[in-house]
Amino acid sequence: MIAITEFLSFLLSVVSGIFYSKEKVLSRLDNNDILILPGLGSGAWFYNKMAKYLKSKGYRPFVVPLPPWRSEKNIILSLNAYLLKAKPNTIVIAHNTSALLIPALPDGTRRKIDTLVTLGAPFKGFRLWGIFSFKNWEPNSSKLAIQHPAYLFINRFFPLAPIHDYLFQPKDSLAYGQGRDQWFDIPGNYNLVRKAENLRTLSEFLFSVNPPIPPIPKDTTVLTKDIIISQGTRNQDSRLVSNPSSKKSSGNQTKTKPISKAKKPVKQTKTKLKAKPKSKRR
Repeated sequence: MIAITEFLSFLLSVVSGIFYSKEKVLSRLDNNDILILPGLGSGAWFYNKMAKYLKSKGYRPFVVPLPPWRSEKNIILSLNAYLLKAKPNTIVIAHNTSALLIPALPDGTRRKIDTLVTLGAPFKGFRLWGIFSFKNWEPNSSKLAIQHPAYLFINRFFPLAPIHDYLFQPKDSLAYGQGRDQWFDIPGNYNLVRKAENLRTLSEFLFSVNPPIPPIPKDTTVLTKDIIISQGTRNQDSRLVSNPSSKKSSGNQTKTKPISKAKKPVKQTKTKLKAKPKSKRR
């Protein structure tokens, strides 16, 4: 039964890739905290069930419409354009082969990713039906082996249920390998992103490592540290401007004092002139 559902999920992913419709790059992705990357040959709407489930848990996901069945170079260009519009500290959920694109991204774009969760990634390479494979993505590819350390530069990296046994030692010294399949109730690479029980397990894991942050209302003003510092300097400047004005006013008061003293001698001279006629009468 599990094999049948896995096969049907695979067919559904192929159909979604055939009817792929190119979408324009969004100008801003500030309202999205999770980017979901489809695997090779899968369309964006194949992951709508995952996006709706994560949205119900408080996250704001966005499925990146990567062009299926294109060269690695073209897919990376499309992914790079979306990541440039994404906000810093973004969570990326990469399914299947899309996880192999992360090490090939430019360093500046890769820094936008704070948490990387890979689902069923073939880190050692793959062959579809044992025949088809991308160039440099074949099993035991030397290119993939060279790019492997780039995963460890991600702040938080969680390779869940990888294809074939693979051991990682990220910054927190925790090992991830095929044993991660035990986290999911229903096995299968494509069942990872479609079955409700697996989605529940994934959302609980995400909530434990990176819980959702509620969006900021549009009518609120957020004061950053730079703005607060600039306002403090403005207050200091206003104080400096007010002090010279007080000094000028006090200086004007001192200048008026000599003028009042000069008027008093004039009154005294007038009294002396009045006293002289009295002496003539005697």
